[in-house]
Amino acid sequence: MNEAGVKLTTYFGERARAGDAFLADRLAELYSRHQIHTSVMLRGVDGFGASHHLHTDRLLTLSENLPAVSIAIDARERIEETVPEVLELAGDGLLSLERARIVSGDGLGAPGLPADPAAPVKLTLYGGRGVRSGSQAGYVRAVACLSEAGVLGASVLLAVDGTLHGERRRARFFARNAGVPLMLIALGTSASIGRALPEVLTLLEEPVMTIERVQIVKSAGERLGEPDAIPERDGSGLPNWQKLTIHVEDQAMHDRQPVHAELVVRLREAGAAGATVLRGVRGFYADREPFADRLLSLRRNVPVSVIVIDSVAAMRSWWPLIDEATGRHGLVTSELVPASHGLGHNALTLADGPRRHRR
Repeated sequence: MNEAGVKLTTYFGERARAGDAFLADRLAELYSRHQIHTSVMLRGVDGFGASHHLHTDRLLTLSENLPAVSIAIDARERIEETVPEVLELAGDGLLSLERARIVSGDGLGAPGLPADPAAPVKLTLYGGRGVRSGSQAGYVRAVACLSEAGVLGASVLLAVDGTLHGERRRARFFARNAGVPLMLIALGTSASIGRALPEVLTLLEEPVMTIERVQIVKSAGERLGEPDAIPERDGSGLPNWQKLTIHVEDQAMHDRQPVHAELVVRLREAGAAGATVLRGVRGFYADREPFADRLLSLRRNVPVSVIVIDSVAAMRSWWPLIDEATGRHGLVTSELVPASHGLGHNALTLADGPRRHRR
């Protein structure tokens, strides 16, 4: 498989319900029933949504209903078939559609990275955790390989549910969960990712990858440019949205607070539409050595990602506070989100598609 596809992402609270079941389970069942090529269910650790209620694992009283993120990837037609059901299940949750090239199976031999070696690329790999490299999990070597190749940043997140090649893989207690998908995100140039990719692909079980356009705005406090001036509407008149993602270490501090926690507080106070923090298990950014939790360590140091989606105009307002909070730490990226539901617009439609889904 090597074709243009679509990524459908749903942001919600982990205790959100759809009928008599949790929304997370309903979405996983839906993607399994439709045999969606690849999907993952991720648990967040911090964030807020449209109601602006803060949820964080740092405070016991605010640790109920932590954020959750569901991602489904397949050919456009197959994703569009699921959209009406997802909208019905998710209610007022935030959903987004983004374009991505999907590569798996025989297509991995010619992944289709940009021809320009300096072109920025967001590579996301999905695969089982069962591969070993010496005495370590395969993803440990994969992160090291990406670092050695000069990639700007990478992080590994472990899913709790998902599908690979249409087959459901669900985590269970008292099990190795080797087949449950993980998600490895790498950010760098086409050349640096291309150098690492052949080996990295051998370190995940049944790998599936997506290639997306991205702008790398900041690295380790150094501003590489302003976020792109995205048009507020596309050529067909539909609104565009913008996504900023701040990749940073759990221990990185700003004003004596963790950068990711400070960002969530500031964005909430400023009136942003929402923010979601995901915590990984291993990663690196800029020239840092790969890091992860260590045995007997009193403080954890793992990669965290703060995801912010809002209107183009609103993001211009939030950018200065994000820029200030990442003055010394973090890797900041900007992406175009061509379709979103739950940000004051009820359509979930890509501009060049014949189908429109409205609630």
